[in-house]
Amino acid sequence: MRPSVFVRGSLYFCAIMKRILFFIALSVSFAMAQETVESVRKQISAVEKETKREKSLHEAEKKRHEEFIAAGKQKVIALNAQNKSLRAELDSMKAEIAKLTVARNKASSTVRWYESKKAKYREELSKFIETLIPLVEADFPYRNSEAASGLKEIAEQLSKAVISPDDALGRALEIFSERIRLGYTTEVWKGVLTYEQREINGTFMRYGAVASLFVSTDGNEVFWLSESPEKGYAWENVSNNMEMRTLLKEVLKVAEGKTAPRLVLIPVSLPKEVK
Repeated sequence: MRPSVFVRGSLYFCAIMKRILFFIALSVSFAMAQETVESVRKQISAVEKETKREKSLHEAEKKRHEEFIAAGKQKVIALNAQNKSLRAELDSMKAEIAKLTVARNKASSTVRWYESKKAKYREELSKFIETLIPLVEADFPYRNSEAASGLKEIAEQLSKAVISPDDALGRALEIFSERIRLGYTTEVWKGVLTYEQREINGTFMRYGAVASLFVSTDGNEVFWLSESPEKGYAWENVSNNMEMRTLLKEVLKVAEGKTAPRLVLIPVSLPKEVK
């Protein structure tokens, strides 16, 4: 081969290589340009989406803020109305308290008056019950000491406000009711009669609250309970009065059921004006 031909061939090959390299460079540049535009578009789209999301969030936040403001205004209105109602109720309660204070003071005054009257009534009732004790002691001599002690205890407890006047009155009436019931009963019992410093064993018989007799165990001594304005109730020895002695012994036999039931005479002391 000649040198000129070889040179021309080399130049031709170099020209082709340059075109090929230019084409490759152009293709790479185009591809890079295409990639850059697509990336920019993606970024722009992403920015737009973020902007849209931020705008949506802003709108939602703005709406929530407006709703919060509106709800706050409603709460303020409700609180003002409630405050007004509470003030009105407070004024009403103050007026009611003032009325109750007046009523309480009036009631306290009434209670003090009532307590003073009750205390006075309690003392008067206590003194009245004490005046009944001598009457019971002078009454028909049967359990007088028990009745008198009961009345004395009632009077003392009433005076010390241990019991109420109603309780005291009820208990006192019960004692007198028991004394009244004596008049509807007859009783026979064994006991000891003290007479002229002697103690005599025998049997007592009580007929109601009007008569009482005593017969000694050996039957030799007979007594009956007499009453006189001077001495009051006292045992009278009728052992030497054969008629009275026989009569009283028969009365005791009938009362004890030792003989057939029949009508018998019982000696009774009568006031002078009745005689």
